[in-house]
Amino acid sequence: MLHDLDQIFQPRSVAVVGVSSDPFKPYGQMLLVPILQSGFDKERIYPINPKGGETLGLKVYPSVKDVPGPLDYVITTINARLTAQLMEDCVAKGVKAVSLFTAGFSETGTEEGRQLEAELVKIARQGGVRIIGPNCMGIYCPSGRLSFAFDFPHEKGQVGFISQSGGNSFYFVRAAVNRGIRFSKAVSYGNACDINETDLLEYLSHDPETKVITVYVEGTRDGVRFFRVLREAAKAKPVIVLKGGVTEGGSRATATHTGSLAGSSAHWDALLKQSGAIRVYDLDEMVDVAVSLLYMRAPKGRNVAVIGIGGGASVQATDDCERAGLYLPALAEDIRGQLLTFIPEQGSMFRNPIDAQIGAMDPEGFARTIRIVASWDKIDVVIAHIASGITPFVPDDAGMLNRMAGAAIQCSQQIDKPIALAMHSIVSAQGWQGVLEAQRRCYEAGVPVFHSVGKAASAISKHFQYQQQQ
Repeated sequence: MLHDLDQIFQPRSVAVVGVSSDPFKPYGQMLLVPILQSGFDKERIYPINPKGGETLGLKVYPSVKDVPGPLDYVITTINARLTAQLMEDCVAKGVKAVSLFTAGFSETGTEEGRQLEAELVKIARQGGVRIIGPNCMGIYCPSGRLSFAFDFPHEKGQVGFISQSGGNSFYFVRAAVNRGIRFSKAVSYGNACDINETDLLEYLSHDPETKVITVYVEGTRDGVRFFRVLREAAKAKPVIVLKGGVTEGGSRATATHTGSLAGSSAHWDALLKQSGAIRVYDLDEMVDVAVSLLYMRAPKGRNVAVIGIGGGASVQATDDCERAGLYLPALAEDIRGQLLTFIPEQGSMFRNPIDAQIGAMDPEGFARTIRIVASWDKIDVVIAHIASGITPFVPDDAGMLNRMAGAAIQCSQQIDKPIALAMHSIVSAQGWQGVLEAQRRCYEAGVPVFHSVGKAASAISKHFQYQQQQ
């Protein structure tokens, strides 16, 4: 029933139930404001509260049944014990879908919570209403003018995100946005009493707006179907999966959080490997892999050259790359000779990694080094790294980062091998500000940025492995 979900992501009208002027009950306004700001037609947004009145310049209606005209999508924050009657009203109104921010259902582990959820599902299914949640944030869909956070971008992108956790959905979207990623759709689906992770995964695998699928899942109630759909989705486009709750303690936390069946770690290891999905182990790694897939040319092999400043950083880079399954071939003599024509041998290292003491004031030398090394036929990928907090003689970190980022951008436009830029050793507020500015400049030019060589190496390795499976 993929067409059902099309209607959910592109509703003609939206109601938010539970709006209140009481400062101690802010949730209704919290979910209303992002929709107003996202550009949804104000004439088709309906706040609901039995007291009526007005809020944020909109008329408040006593009930969804009082809304004039058709109503497609309802978001509710009211108490769990009141949701059955609300669902009855939604059925009578012909609502297509209800998103329940409301908690207090099966995730509580109580018989009352399970019964409330079962009653809700029964009413909805008999009336043809789909449910997102309960215990969730709902939908972010820029093309449908839907959002659950005031700071999510309005422009659409190519990444779809499915998250069983509301908090993780906020973190991942915001972290990804800072790295240049934009979203086609993101869904926080909570307890999954009706629409579940498998439904959403199947939908995104056919969604023409979505080029990369990212998934945070704690458990599934139908492992056989999930595996089948995941395998088919991974054949169509990259699917990056973070499984929460893989330890014994994590499994117990999963049951408490969303009431899901977590499954054993070994079971999930096998499932994800056999499906062809890309497994990651935290949300930051999920961002890194998505950045690599979206911004980097597909690597043709695992041979890497690492170029940067700092002997210690270069040694660590070797360990990081080899741990990730990348190889650093020793630098060829003719390449070494070309570098020695403009880089002093003293204080430099001409092996691989290349510790080229060209200085932070010489972006032209940095770019020239990248071009020469990239011309070597033994290299598949170049990782250039620049540090924010290790140079005692360059106080203007932000300016240095921007100059070196500019050199990497120039190189990416001149050579046909993938280049990644790692900005690391960020220890000050000034350094972070410089990274954010340089990072934005890079992703606007299509150059992937990572926050360490190790993170770059891991993402590149998983990118290559995915390409090999296709």
